[in-house]
Amino acid sequence: MRMILLAAAALTIGFQADLTAQSAQQQQRMQQARMQQMQRLQNMNQHMDRVMTQVQQMNQQMTQQRVRQEFRQMGQQMEQTCTQLRQMLQQMEKVQNDPQSSGNQLRQMERVQERVQNMIREMEQAQQALAEIALP
Repeated sequence: MRMILLAAAALTIGFQADLTAQSAQQQQRMQQARMQQMQRLQNMNQHMDRVMTQVQQMNQQMTQQRVRQEFRQMGQQMEQTCTQLRQMLQQMEKVQNDPQSSGNQLRQMERVQERVQNMIREMEQAQQALAEIALP
């Protein structure tokens, strides 16, 4: 009987150690995912800064060259959209840095980041297209 109890205790301790190791691995994977997302957000912020600078320069040129009012308004709207995208990135960063964010939320946040990255690329392409039309 004593042997059975010792064997059961040993199994329980081994099981707990295995669970602890799995938990540590899971935490490590979540930490790596957070770090990757933080790096992705940093890259997105840098890209957004470049697009914002391009839009602002284009708007200045359109003002100096007195292009059509409609083009200038579109440029101003692009600048406002860039500001809103920047704010969205800041909110995403807050969610990512929140230690209470679950693994599922972080995975879903990756999909949001991908879509926002696409929006930034589209904004950059739209800015280039408007510049080609308004500033020949």
